[in-house]
Amino acid sequence: MTNQEQKSCIDVRYVRDSKSQTGAVCVALNKKNIGTKERKVDIVFMLEEKGAWSVRSVTELMNVLAEWKVSLEERKQIFDFVAERLRVLSAEEMPA
Repeated sequence: MTNQEQKSCIDVRYVRDSKSQTGAVCVALNKKNIGTKERKVDIVFMLEEKGAWSVRSVTELMNVLAEWKVSLEERKQIFDFVAERLRVLSAEEMPA
């Protein structure tokens, strides 16, 4: 799979008001990276019905997902996705 084909988001199911809903977790380079050698990323949890949260770390993301009643198995899959996405982003060449 090429970097262009790499997905930057993964679906996530969470529970709100006893109702199962779908959101997404996305990982992308921070816009402040342009023209710098820093590799900062944005990790965002987006809800189906409202808003999005930016988190500072994978640990914080896992805690937010637990609060939103995302299953342990799904949190493991999301962790694997985020880890792989971070690896791919760190391996990509910085634009000139």
